[in-house]
This record gives sequence, C-alpha cells and structure tokens, in this order.
Amino acid sequence: MPNSKEQVTQPYASNNGTNGDKNGQDPKVVVCAKTESSTEKVLPHALAISNALGIELKLVHVLESNETLKVPLDPIDWDLRRREAQAFVNELSKQYESKTKKILTQVLQGGMSDKICTALVDEDIVAICRSNAEQAGQISHTVRQILEKTANTVFIVPVTSSSDTFTNYKQIIIPLDGSARAESVLPLAKKIAQANKAALILIHAIPDSILTEIEPLNNEDIALRDNLTRRNERVARSYLDRMQENISASGIASKCVIANNGDPRRLLNEAITSESADLLILSSHGQSGHADVATGDVTNYLLANVNVPIMLVRRRNHNGNHNGNNGGNHLYKNVDSKGVRLPTGTE
Repeated sequence: MPNSKEQVTQPYASNNGTNGDKNGQDPKVVVCAKTESSTEKVLPHALAISNALGIELKLVHVLESNETLKVPLDPIDWDLRRREAQAFVNELSKQYESKTKKILTQVLQGGMSDKICTALVDEDIVAICRSNAEQAGQISHTVRQILEKTANTVFIVPVTSSSDTFTNYKQIIIPLDGSARAESVLPLAKKIAQANKAALILIHAIPDSILTEIEPLNNEDIALRDNLTRRNERVARSYLDRMQENISASGIASKCVIANNGDPRRLLNEAITSESADLLILSSHGQSGHADVATGDVTNYLLANVNVPIMLVRRRNHNGNHNGNNGGNHLYKNVDSKGVRLPTGTE
C-alpha cells in the first residue's frame, strides 16, 4: 500500500516545459482528427495546452483499412480517400498554426484506437472530442481503448465546450483526496495556470458519514456520525490549506473548496458548474489505486459526465521493455492497494 513517502514522477517537468522521450522524440499533444466539426472543437483547447507546456501539436487522422471495412479495396477510391484525408488535416493545420507554432499532420490506415495508440510516444497527450451522440454517462469505445492500451495522458473535450479559436483558461479545478497520486497533477496544473494567468481551485469532496442502519440510529450513533463529519471537515480544511500554501508560493491565485453531503462523484461535477470552471485536471487514480482498472471510479464518472475539458493525467510504469508507446503500463497497473494514504504532514 502506498504511504506518505510514495514518489510519483512528474511529466513535462524540464526547464523548457518538456521531457524528451527515451526514443529521442519530443512529447506532443496528439489530436484525434476524426471529423471536421469534432476536430474544430478540440483544436483550440489542444493548442492552448501545447502552448502552455511548450510542446508540439500534431493532427492524426485514421482511415479505416480494408480489413476494418471488410469490403474489397478499390485502389483508385482508396487513393482518393487518402488524398482527401491529407488535405483535410493540412487545411486544419494551416488554419490554426502561426509563425511560432507549426502543427504537424499524419494520416494512418487501420482501426481508430489501434492506430492512435501506435502513433503515441511515452509523454504524448492524446486529445479527443466527446460527442453528444455517445451514450450518456458512458465513455466512448475509442477513449476506453486508448485508456486500456496506453498509459498516456488523455485530454477529453466535450462537444458542448466553447469553440472559440483562442482558448484562455481562467478557472482550473483540481480534485484532491489526500493521496500522492491526486497531488501529482499539481506541477502540470501550475504550468497551465501560469501560462493562462488562471486560478487553481483545489477541491476535496467528503463522502457522507454512513453508519449501517439495519436498525434505527440511537443518540449515540447520531453523535458518532456527527463527530465523524466534523472531524473529516477539519482534516480536509487543514489539508487544503497546506496545498494552497504551496500553490501561493508559486505566485498563482488559488481557492479551496470543501464539498460534502453527497456522492463525491456528483459533488465534484456540481462544483465544476458552481465554480464556473473551464478546465478540470485530475489523476487517473486516487486513494485506492486499484490495479485492475485503467481509471478509478470517481475519474471514470467524471470522464463521461463533465461538461468542460478534462485532462486525465496518467503515469507510466517503466518496469518493462520500451517499444515506443508500448513501454510499460500505467503506473498503478501493478500496485496492490486497498487502503488510503494519510495526507502529507499527518504522520
């Protein structure tokens, strides 16, 4: 079980905002350029992130291959589709690139999730649009495949997000549950906040203090529940104050929010709206860090339901062979954790 001395590596932490990949390739924001409308929704946000982190931006469009479509291949038709796809990404890159920002393009052939995954290197951020056509409360098949097949950070932009050509984040929410995993997103969040002159909103969601009610609660039970609620609020406030002190030392505006009396997943989603947040940054795992899932339960819910762009920060386990994007699973894949880590400074 992780303890308060758990070490979690930080991405994009070099002096110029990037970490070179072990294969000599610099990290990029890789945009899944599926359709014109979805790509135009993602691009302004992806551009804002790439500028904030000082990394390249790349548009990747995947043409379904003959094997995927399961129909005979017409060479002339296929060549025409390939040319149209290349023209599509080229036109988008010209529309959004500037004298100081060259946007790379690539057209691949095969299945969407498979080809996107093979195009990624260790520190790439993959950006994709979440459309209204997807089932409510569900993560799309493509996103799910990316989460399961890679350990890359995923940036999901809902189709309902602002589509302004120039995106400037002002209110960034960071959920913190007292774990080193959740806290590990702070260096990345601070870079993005500094680049956008944004405020960081640190939020801790306290679950209801639930006692087994097979029989009615007596006065002693009620007092126990109330004492537990007050204790959790006190510890949460002290914890967030320490985190805010660290943020303030970097010259970044910040705010602490404690959400209680409900399901933490829904409390966090409601806070995004009430705090007028325009970006959510969180770790794929929090206190539990269960080894058999690519994301924790709270994160999984937020990925499918929030109405603002969400950056899901993940960590790669490098205890394995390195083959481009296949070098290791996410950091918590082999962690056997069933407990919680005490907040920093409580031991």
